[in-house]
Amino acid sequence: MSDGWTWKGAGAPWTLEAAHGVWVVSELRAGGRAELRYASFDEEGRLPVAPLPIGEFASAGDARLAADLYEAAEPPKLPKNLVDAFLPGCGEAEILSPDGRTFQLSFLGEAVTLSRDEGSAKSEWARLDQPRASGDGPEYTRPPGHEEPAELDLAIMLRLVGRTGAAAK
Repeated sequence: MSDGWTWKGAGAPWTLEAAHGVWVVSELRAGGRAELRYASFDEEGRLPVAPLPIGEFASAGDARLAADLYEAAEPPKLPKNLVDAFLPGCGEAEILSPDGRTFQLSFLGEAVTLSRDEGSAKSEWARLDQPRASGDGPEYTRPPGHEEPAELDLAIMLRLVGRTGAAAK
C-alpha cells in the first residue's frame, strides 16, 4: 500500500502523486462520504485538467484504499467464479463480510457499486464509475496498466467488504 498520501489540514483533500498522474480524495462531509478523483499527467508532466471524479466511498480511508490498490505492484484479482458471473457484461452478487453483514456487489455497465442493507433501506457503500467510451482527451483516462478496469474495481470492492467486516470486530 502507498504511504505517499499528503494532507494539508482541515478542509483540504488528500493527494497522492503517482508517476502517471494524481489521485485526490475529498471528504464530502466531515468524517463521512468521500469522492475519489484522478487526472493523468500530459507528456510534459503537467495536469491538463483538474482531477475528475471517478467514484464515491463511505469514507476517505476507503477511497484512499481504492487508489492504493490501483497503484499496487500486485493489484487484487477477482476470484474466477465472480469473473464468470460479472464479465463480460453486467451482474450482481450478494457478498457476506467476515462479521456476517450482507453486501450487494453490482456491475451495471456504467459503474461498479457496493451496497449494504441497513434495515429496511439499502445504502450505497462505494461506487467506481466505469471509463467512458474511448476518446482522445484526458477526461477519458483511468490510471494506466489495467486492461479491464471493471475487474479491478470489482476486486477493490471485495477488499472493502473484507476490511469493513474486519473493522467491525
